[in-house]
Parts: sequence; structure tokens; C-alpha cells
Amino acid sequence: PLSLFFHRLEEPGASAALAMTGHMSRLQEKADGKAHGQESSPSTTAASMNLTKNLIGAGIFSLPSALLSGSVVPGVAAMAGVCCLCGSSFILIAFLCKKLNCQTYRDVWCVAFGKRTAAIVDSCIIVNGFFACVAYTILVSDFLSKATEALSGFQPQRTMLIWTNTLVFMLPLSHAKDLSALRFTSMLGLAIIALVFAYIVSDSLASFGQSLDNLKANAVHLDMGVFKTIAICTSAFQAHYNAPRIFKQLDCNLKAHTSTVLTSFSTAFFIYALFALAGLGLFGEDVLGNVLRNYQADGNIAITFSWFGMAFAIIFTYPLVFTAARDSLIGSQAFLQQAMRANPTGAHVAITSSMVATISTVACCIQDVSTVTGMLGAFIGSSLCWIFPASIYLKLTRGGSPTSLEVPLIGQKAGTAQLRRDPMLAAYCTFLVIFGSASIVVGVQTVLGTI
Repeated sequence: PLSLFFHRLEEPGASAALAMTGHMSRLQEKADGKAHGQESSPSTTAASMNLTKNLIGAGIFSLPSALLSGSVVPGVAAMAGVCCLCGSSFILIAFLCKKLNCQTYRDVWCVAFGKRTAAIVDSCIIVNGFFACVAYTILVSDFLSKATEALSGFQPQRTMLIWTNTLVFMLPLSHAKDLSALRFTSMLGLAIIALVFAYIVSDSLASFGQSLDNLKANAVHLDMGVFKTIAICTSAFQAHYNAPRIFKQLDCNLKAHTSTVLTSFSTAFFIYALFALAGLGLFGEDVLGNVLRNYQADGNIAITFSWFGMAFAIIFTYPLVFTAARDSLIGSQAFLQQAMRANPTGAHVAITSSMVATISTVACCIQDVSTVTGMLGAFIGSSLCWIFPASIYLKLTRGGSPTSLEVPLIGQKAGTAQLRRDPMLAAYCTFLVIFGSASIVVGVQTVLGTI
């Protein structure tokens, strides 16, 4: 239904250049199909795997705590609702890219609101990357602390552990200029998460009676805690800055993009919901923001392996996220760009070192990783996933006629967006703005109230 809806919107207002491009593409597809005996189409399998990999990460360990905050029935319903809203807005971003002939999230924003306001999007990306690194630092300290205790019986002091990890691993890796070798660590991290997922689900099934009792005890309670659930789930389903890249990977085919989104988001929801139910069933009201911390360091080889494996994977994933945040910061500040031109090595060392040190300092002040993921979801997630895409559509279709743009469309002389307002989509976008704004206000208050 989503694909048909956006396809219906696409036809009447399509620009001449895009219509000609689509026509030529279809002719080429037919020609290629005749040459190969069948019609060619964008493969959604690789794109679905790529998007699913983007969605599922270390944030999964906070989901049992999120479910505890909202209780089982409202929590799972909130998770499903967030999945649907995030999935639809992911498609909306691709729809806007196609209509405006843009290739990045930032470009779409600039078309609607002008380059002078690009700092708003840049700031969200920087803050998101910064606090994602804070969350990684907290998780590594959690895992190494439990693993060290399991092997030696000694639990190191948390601040000392964070700074040792920073100086030995995080800082040197963040200074590296070639990170190509680290791209394999994300796959290793996913493999370890898959093993942890299987272990916790099987552990919950092995203690089925206890798990069922814990789930019944937290079945339904309606309070403001559900907004913390929404915030953490929004962070878990947030990958929207990559929507244009996924869309481009699918040759700007909106139907293929929609199919990819449906597959990836539904897969992520199934994994998230099952893991959250299993974690909450195992530990009940005692479940922590990082569910792996609930296990005791009592010689459990599988969990000890999980602690070390996750620490290793996150340590080598950290610089990938950090580099994106640092480069966004440099790209958004003229004085930093000037410093990089004047003294590339000195500026690189100073900026990287100061950012890593600040990240570790913040991590020392926050014990619970779910606080970070909740704040990211409530503020950054609500903005990037819901408020911004919906506001772009409403801005460009204001008045119901093509809108004059501050930024000309790529490859077109006319400065007018051929995007006409659809009443149903406009109403939905209005809902996204209202719901996203409410999620920021209430979500932030709820997350901070649990500290």
C-alpha cells in the first residue's frame, strides 16, 4: 500500500527531467531484458541486508529495559508503532529525493529550507555520532568489567577502565586515517549479537515458567514510562540519514525501496521484540539498561565470551562512527576547515584528541547506557526520523502549488519544485510533526526522570 500510495503521488507532479530519465531507464531495462532473456530489476536482497545491518546494533541490549518501562503489551505496541512510523518516513525521504533529484538527506533539507539552515541537520548528525560514541564507551566498560571479574575475580574501577580503554584503543584507532580494514568488524559485531540473541532467547525458553511469570507481572501498566520505550525504540529504528544511499543503491526505484524497507524493518521488529521479551522474562523488574550486565561472573563461558566479543567488536566499530561525527563537525565549522588547511596534522590530532577525551569524560558521568540511547531517540531520533522529513514535505507543498526554491534542483534550470500536496500525505506529515515534537518534550523528561 505504501508503494502504491507514493507511486500515485509521483506521476502527476513529476518533473520533465525525471520523467525523461525514468522513460529512458525503462527503455534500457526492456532492451537489457531482451538481451538476457528477462527484464532486469534492482536487487533488493543486498539492500535489505545492508539496511538490516544498519538497524540492528548494540542498542538491542537496552530493549528489555525499554520494555520494562512501558510494560509488555503497551511496550510491544509502542515498538510496533515506532517501527511503522520510522519505516514510512524512511520511504518518505526516498520519495522526496526522487521528486527533488537529491542524493543526500542534507540536500533535501537545503532544497526546502536553504543552505543557511543546513547547520540544523549537521548539528543533529554531530550530536548523534558523539553520543553514539558515548554509548559505545559505556558498553565497552560494562563488558570489560564483567569479563575481567569473570576471569580474575577482580572488578576494576569503572573510571580507570574507561580511560585505560580510551588511551590504549579508542584514541589510537580514532587517529587512523585509513579505516578500510575496520569495515569487517561490523560484520563480526553482528555475528556476536546473533549468538547473544540466540543464547538469551534459548535461556529464556529454558526457564519458561519463570519468564512467563515475569512477563505476566509486567503485562500492562499505563503510565509515562511508555515514552521512554518510544524513545529507546526510536533510537533502535533510526537509520534515516542513510535512506538516500539505500535509495541510490536501488537505482532510485521507489517500489524496490519500499520492498526493502518493509523487509528490513519487519525483520528488525521481530528480532527486537523477541529479544526484549526474552530479556524481560529472564530478569523481570531487575533487568538493567544493558541486559548482559544482569548475568553474574560465575564461570559462564558463553556469557564471558559474549562480553569479550562485544567489547572487541564495539572497540573497532567506534572509530567508524567517530570519524563520521568528526568530519561532520569539521565540515560545518569554517574555522576548523581553515585550521585543517593551515596545519593538517596538528589540527587532526587536536580535534580528534579533544573529542575523544570529551566523549570519555561524559561516559564516566553516565552509568546506564539506556539513558544515552533514550535521549538520542527522544531528541535526535524524533527530529531526523519524523519532524524533519515531514516538515520538508509540508514546506515544499505549502499552498498546494509548486514551490519556489532557494536551491535549484540538480541538473535543472527552473527553480521550482514539482511537488504537489496530497491531502492524505499532508495530514500524515502533520501528525508526524506533532507526534515527534511531543516525543521530544515528554520523552526527554521521562528519560531524565529515571536517572
